[in-house]
Amino acid sequence: FSGYDCDSDPCQNGGICRISEGGGYHCDCPKGTEGANCELDSLNECDSNPCRHPDATCQDKLGDYDCYCPPKHTGKNCEIYDRNSAGGVGQSVISRKDTPTYFAKDLEMQRKQCIKNNCPLKRGNFRCDEECNTYACQFDGNDCSLGINPWINCTAPIRCWEVFMDGNCDEECYNPQCLFDGRDCEKKLQLCNPVYDAYCQQHYANGHCDYGCNNAEC
Repeated sequence: FSGYDCDSDPCQNGGICRISEGGGYHCDCPKGTEGANCELDSLNECDSNPCRHPDATCQDKLGDYDCYCPPKHTGKNCEIYDRNSAGGVGQSVISRKDTPTYFAKDLEMQRKQCIKNNCPLKRGNFRCDEECNTYACQFDGNDCSLGINPWINCTAPIRCWEVFMDGNCDEECYNPQCLFDGRDCEKKLQLCNPVYDAYCQQHYANGHCDYGCNNAEC
């Protein structure tokens, strides 16, 4: 075992991973679970009769339980009357005072998933990694958005972003790195050579460089 065994998040069912002094790890398991990774059920939560409605049915789960509620009842223990509820597995209702805690826990879970997906290493690699394009993963370092400065490689002696698409041709900005001055210079372009025109249109963006088409006119 290494000192980083907890990085793989081995503890299941809400168990907390702790580094052992002699190496490796151990899991602090929540009530109702046991085993090296909290993977075993050690308690039948239904023994305490948690479901409050007399017609509800309790089903034991690993470290938890479900209450199957009759129609018009919901809540973790079928304790809430809801005329629109069709019944079934009771769902916990988040109160307003618990909302910040709930979202904080959810955000922490998402951040753990970011680490599993190696998002910190992928951030800022100029490639959109969809699995990392979330708030918790810092939106993949803006690789999936327009947050990247489009003029980052523009080395013109003037500020091309200030004259971009202003209707005047600024030759210093007329290059790919400076986004061709927002096409302000294209009105001066000659027509594409008729010999290549049709060919270039048919072979545009086909993955091959055709030198006769490799110019601004075509």
